[in-house]
Amino acid sequence: MNFDFLFNPKSVAVVGVSSDPTKLGSVVFTNMISAGYSGKLFPVNPKYTDIFKHKCYAKVSDIPEDVDVVCIVVPPKFVNDVLEDAGKKKVQGAVIITAGFGETGEEGKKLEEQILDTAAKYNIRILGPNCLGSMDTKNKVNLSFAATNAIEGNIAFLSQSGAFCTAMLDMSLDSNLGFSHLVSIGNKSDLNENDFVTEWLADDNVSVIGAYLEDVHSGHDLAKIYNESKTKKPLVIFKPGESEESQLAIASHTGSLAGSIEVFETAMQQSGITVAKDIDSMFNYLQGFAWSKLPKGKRVGLLTNAGGPGIIATDFIIKNNFELNVLSDDIQKQLKENLPENSNIHNPVDVIGDADSERYKSALEIMVQDENLDAIIVILTPQLVTEVEETAKIVINNFKVSDKPIIPVFLGGRYVSYALKRFYDNKVPAYKDISSAIETLAALYNYSAHLKNNEESRRSVKISNLLGKGKYRSEIQSLVTDSDKALDENLVAKLAEEVGIVIPKQKLTEHSEEAVAFAQDLYPVVIKAPTGAIVHKTDQKALYLNINSNYDLVESYIKLYSLVSLQSKHPKILVQEQLKADEEIFVGVKRDGSSKVYDSSEGGFGHLIAFGKGGIYTEVYKDIVYSLVPASIDEIFKKLKSTKVYKIIEGARGKDKLAEDKLLDTIESVQKLVLLYPEISSMDINPLMLTKDKAVSVDIKIFIKL
Repeated sequence: MNFDFLFNPKSVAVVGVSSDPTKLGSVVFTNMISAGYSGKLFPVNPKYTDIFKHKCYAKVSDIPEDVDVVCIVVPPKFVNDVLEDAGKKKVQGAVIITAGFGETGEEGKKLEEQILDTAAKYNIRILGPNCLGSMDTKNKVNLSFAATNAIEGNIAFLSQSGAFCTAMLDMSLDSNLGFSHLVSIGNKSDLNENDFVTEWLADDNVSVIGAYLEDVHSGHDLAKIYNESKTKKPLVIFKPGESEESQLAIASHTGSLAGSIEVFETAMQQSGITVAKDIDSMFNYLQGFAWSKLPKGKRVGLLTNAGGPGIIATDFIIKNNFELNVLSDDIQKQLKENLPENSNIHNPVDVIGDADSERYKSALEIMVQDENLDAIIVILTPQLVTEVEETAKIVINNFKVSDKPIIPVFLGGRYVSYALKRFYDNKVPAYKDISSAIETLAALYNYSAHLKNNEESRRSVKISNLLGKGKYRSEIQSLVTDSDKALDENLVAKLAEEVGIVIPKQKLTEHSEEAVAFAQDLYPVVIKAPTGAIVHKTDQKALYLNINSNYDLVESYIKLYSLVSLQSKHPKILVQEQLKADEEIFVGVKRDGSSKVYDSSEGGFGHLIAFGKGGIYTEVYKDIVYSLVPASIDEIFKKLKSTKVYKIIEGARGKDKLAEDKLLDTIESVQKLVLLYPEISSMDINPLMLTKDKAVSVDIKIFIKL
């Protein structure tokens, strides 16, 4: 869609302007004037004939010229009337600043539905309601009630919170960080983050995109938009919601292992979207992406005038998976020739506390030449003889010509403040603490690595090829309801066979005689309650192992049958061959969104797969990693290798290597299964028995839900 009506309108009407300059309508109107807007600007208020040296109109429809966008700042009960009137002028968009809609309760929701109906009738796009407004610095548009205009730059930023917008804007002024666009989306009743991300990915004036989101409109669509865009740009998102209270549990183990934040962070990481943990990291990442070059690798060089900060920085470098690389022999030789004898010429390079700007210059210019380094961090602490500003100039000069990122960290307060301002004026990302600098460098590297990996690895599972095409789809659809429902073991076995998930020999039976007949050639066997009756079998003693005779089987069967009878009117018992594993693995699934998540925009990211250490203590170990469907086999393997249990799989302490290829096949089969049957709301395989040559899923729970 074309966003010119919002970002480059030829004419704007502001409804709710008054003679009181502190009223929000007046603030929006005067902000447009102070921004230097060159289009036609119309105040609207029936109480005035002119205001702020502009002719004032009683209604939008009274304006004798075309109006592209109307900004509405009137009490909520009048908003729909204004929108109806504006529709007669064929306005393209409405920015509704007014609060008091869906965020306030049922009455507010009705008002919001009303304005959406009116907007649809006249084909009007809505920003808001309950928003700060929007800015476009290139076109001199400030259709907001923010306290100031943004500096022009290359960052497009949107926020669900107007207060977060103004905080970012205020922080940007001292740091000289510029925005191309700044948008508060409020209740996002119509226009949402996916609309703006789509627009900004195609906008040549935008180099970096940032967003503060309290909820994601449609996570699957957001990831799809970003992944399929021909233009690649950094996207940074801060989304709160890590507390347990913000997570929804489900009936399976996966519910306790994967909450909403795991779904969100996995989706972002898999798509190459950077996640910020707070407002400071959001600001730092945006600054870094806007101004710095991207590191080509993990090899970091440290230059410092103090040993302690060098040690601290080394810890953060390792923590963020960087390498404190050994400097080449030639570089060490040059450093030795140019630095005092008691300097450290290894990495970190310590020019010691009495270093002046020339010593920093010599060391930095030598280090920049080292092809073994992908990035350099320059640390300065202000000593009596330290030439803070002169050293800053040296860093700036090298930053401009170097093909690798140079990140200055000037520790202190008053004595480094002028140097930091000089950095910001020259668009050099600079930091007052070590952790912020290295975490920002890590964000830059992770994005750079994703760009590279994205070219080398394509997803092996295509959603459109599989979605809803399962052999037993009609049977599943006849069972699915609004509540989680466990599938019986016979249907689970058919689904497993369809996608190639290996299961043991088993039989679901109502009679002990059938159980005995089935078990004759299989001993030892296991008997267990079906998932529909008892979900967590070990906890409720609904599982009997190591059954080796007909007598033991009948005795155990009777006990278990009595227990299951308390839960089910038609009790059945599952008899299964008992297998021995070298390691037990967990594979689980949780669906984020409804069963229509892949083919609609109603919300959610889709299916999250969790895998790692299995067994009865899965939740205790929590050696689990996550992958969002669909993921390539390379992505899945990379995640698997980050688990502790992988060391056992690859053959720890001289043991044989286990069948990791069969494990990967199982995970890929699970991906296929949830796409064939998007009604699957959650699923557990626990344990998946892994041996040298097999991966057998001995306990599969599948739940379905609309």
